[in-house]
Amino acid sequence: METGHSLQNQQEKVTGGLRSRGIEVQGGPWHPLVSIITIVFNGESFIRQTIDSVLRQSYDSIEYIIIDGGSNDTTVSIIREYDAKIAYWQSEPDKGISDAFNKGIRAARGEIIGLVNAGDWYEVDTVKRVVENFLAEPDVGVICGGIQFWKGLKREYLCHSVPALLEREMTVTHPSCFVRAGIYHHYGLFATDYKFAMDYELLLRFKRQRVKFLAIELVLANMQHDGVSEAHWKRALQETHKARTELLEKSFFTTKSYYYFLMVKRQIRILLEKFEWNHLIRLYRSKLALVKKTKF
Repeated sequence: METGHSLQNQQEKVTGGLRSRGIEVQGGPWHPLVSIITIVFNGESFIRQTIDSVLRQSYDSIEYIIIDGGSNDTTVSIIREYDAKIAYWQSEPDKGISDAFNKGIRAARGEIIGLVNAGDWYEVDTVKRVVENFLAEPDVGVICGGIQFWKGLKREYLCHSVPALLEREMTVTHPSCFVRAGIYHHYGLFATDYKFAMDYELLLRFKRQRVKFLAIELVLANMQHDGVSEAHWKRALQETHKARTELLEKSFFTTKSYYYFLMVKRQIRILLEKFEWNHLIRLYRSKLALVKKTKF
């Protein structure tokens, strides 16, 4: 357990990692440097799995960056255990998820950037496969793939990314996304006025700017799923509606009618999951879900 002295005043910025000792991870022409960013706050119970999944990647040229929001549990102590393997980490209060993401992106020096939140984890060959596809498709700006949702130690279902449908809903699994650094530099970072759907706004903005997406048929990431709808889902739906109205031309997808349709659809899903009506859940996923989920 960390002492009060090691936690310090939480207004102070604490940093560490290889970069603090003048050591930089390098890439090459056919082996580009990939920056992986993890943001975390009070994640002592799940941060190790995320860190280990990055450090065990089969691809070597990775700089790993962890942005902690000033945790008051043992998260920082756990990060310190990996200090010799992490390129850069910092701990200080932030202004929310978007702010934390942006801190990580600004600290990144790689040609390709991936974001894996504390609690999520990569497949062992994820970065290698992503780099291979970026090298084969030099005009692609964003690569995304599939994600496996888990309930404890059991895989629940698989969901693939469908960027072609982004104008309608969040149809890209954000933990599976990798973006060329130049795209962030040219089109901007996460919008800090978004608190719950910042990933949707960002990806929709990229798509509206004609950034080319490539969805690959590989599982790239994993995350835990509690079987019940995510917290703050109403606020998230409000923000996805806001993003569509700000970024899209007038269409049915920017109307209140479409927003209420999504609201009702989400409430149906929550009800089905709450009562574990499995046959109806399968019907929902095959008929109502925009992105189909494959049950294991």
